[in-house]
Amino acid sequence: MTRSPSTLSPLVSLLRCTACGGELEDLRCTGCGAQYADSAGTVRMVPATLERAKSDTADSFAYEWEAFGDLRDEWRKNFLDYMRPHGPEFFDGKLVLDVGTGSGRHSRQAAELGARVVAADLGDSIDVARSNLPDDALTVQADAEKLPFAPETFDLVMSIGVLHHLPDPKRAFRAIVPLAKPGGWVHIYLYWQPPVRWHRTVLRAVNAVRRVTTRMPHRVLHALCYPLAAVLWAGVVLPYRALRARGSRLADAFPLKTYADYPFGVLVNDQFDRFSAPIENRYEKEDVERWLRDAGLEDITVLPNHGWLGSGRRPGAS
Repeated sequence: MTRSPSTLSPLVSLLRCTACGGELEDLRCTGCGAQYADSAGTVRMVPATLERAKSDTADSFAYEWEAFGDLRDEWRKNFLDYMRPHGPEFFDGKLVLDVGTGSGRHSRQAAELGARVVAADLGDSIDVARSNLPDDALTVQADAEKLPFAPETFDLVMSIGVLHHLPDPKRAFRAIVPLAKPGGWVHIYLYWQPPVRWHRTVLRAVNAVRRVTTRMPHRVLHALCYPLAAVLWAGVVLPYRALRARGSRLADAFPLKTYADYPFGVLVNDQFDRFSAPIENRYEKEDVERWLRDAGLEDITVLPNHGWLGSGRRPGAS
C-alpha cells in the first residue's frame, strides 16, 4: 500500500534536493521547487537520465532480489562478518546509510542491532528492501553518485558488495565518503583478486563465460544456475565440509569455502549474481588501502573476507 509523506519514516527530514541541495517540504524542494514522488513507502529520486551500464546493472539486481530476497537466519552472522572490525555493539544508536541496499538484508540487521537506518538503491530492488525493513527505516530510490543527503549526516556510511559493480567504482566511493560525519565511519566490501593462483585461473574461465551469460534473459540464466550450483555443491562444498570436519589441511585449498555454512539456495543466488551482473571489478588489498587513504580517512583497516573489507573514520569529533 502506498504511504503518503506524512506516514514515511521521520528520517525523511534528512532528504535534500538532488538538483540544488535544498531542503524538502512534502517532498518538494524549498529552493528550486523540484517535486519528488513517494510510492509504496519509498521516496523516488532517480535522475531523469542514467548511464546504460547503471540502468542495466540496476535491472539485473532488481530481478535477483525479487527472486532471492527472502530473509534468512544466517544473515546475522553474514552481516557481522562483513562489518568487521565493527562488532554488534557498534550499531546501537547510530544513524546508518546503506548504499546499494539490494534486498535490505544488511540494513535489516543494522536496524535490529539498534541503528536508525536509511537504505538507498538505484533499482526496483528497493521495493524488496522496503518489504524487508521496519517502518521506521527510510527507503530511497536514488543513484549512489547523487544521493539526496547533506554532507556530514551519517555516523556510518556502508556499501557492501556494490561499488565493484559500478562503471566507475572509485568515483562512486568518493561521492559517498563526504556523507559521513566528522568522526563517522565509511565501510565498504569489494571483490578481491583471489590470492591462490589456481583460483585466479578459474576466475579467468568464469569471466570468459560471463561474456555470454550477462547477455542472457534473466529467467534463462536463473534456471541454469540450479544445475550449476548442484555441481558445485556436490563437487566442492560437500567435500570441503567433509575435509574440514576431519581437520584436513587439504580443506584450505578449496574455493567456495564460505558456502559450507549456508544452505544450497545461497549458492544458487550467488551464481546468478556472479553471471548476471554486467560489470565486475576486482582489487588488491593495496588498492583498497589507497582508496581509503586518498579519501582522507583515519584508523584504516582492510581485512580479508573472500574479498576486502575496507573501513576508515573521517577526521574530526567522534
